[in-house]
Amino acid sequence: MVLTGFRFSPSDEELLDILNQKVSGNTDITPLDFIVENNIYELEPKDLQWTQSVALNKNERYYYCKRESDSREVSGRGWWKATSHVKTISSDDGRVVGYKRPLTFHRFRDNQRNRKDAIKTDWIMHEYELESIPTVCVLSLLASFNSLLFLHKI
Repeated sequence: MVLTGFRFSPSDEELLDILNQKVSGNTDITPLDFIVENNIYELEPKDLQWTQSVALNKNERYYYCKRESDSREVSGRGWWKATSHVKTISSDDGRVVGYKRPLTFHRFRDNQRNRKDAIKTDWIMHEYELESIPTVCVLSLLASFNSLLFLHKI
């Protein structure tokens, strides 16, 4: 249950804290039922579970996902391509707590797994990973944008 007027707008450090609590099994935290656990590498972004929540901005979604490999390929349909450098996220005391990686989704043409001819889509993702437990579980914010507005979609 989300309180009226509540909007989920965490900082990068707060997202890493939420991920850390999830990974460590902390059940004392308030459940954030709008963060869905799903393997985002099994489906194209448009096919992922998309439940509307008053806590999130329109077209914004968050997912927990266990990383099973270093590959970001989506079941032969496309892949998530890194778009820039990985941002290091530090706590107030300067300690590195994790990383934020921006990615865009590229779809293969005609189911041919040729990355050179792939189509860049309007889906972006920010993948958050803990420093203390790398590649075990990530928290991802997916977004879709159009030519007029930048709309987060997860």
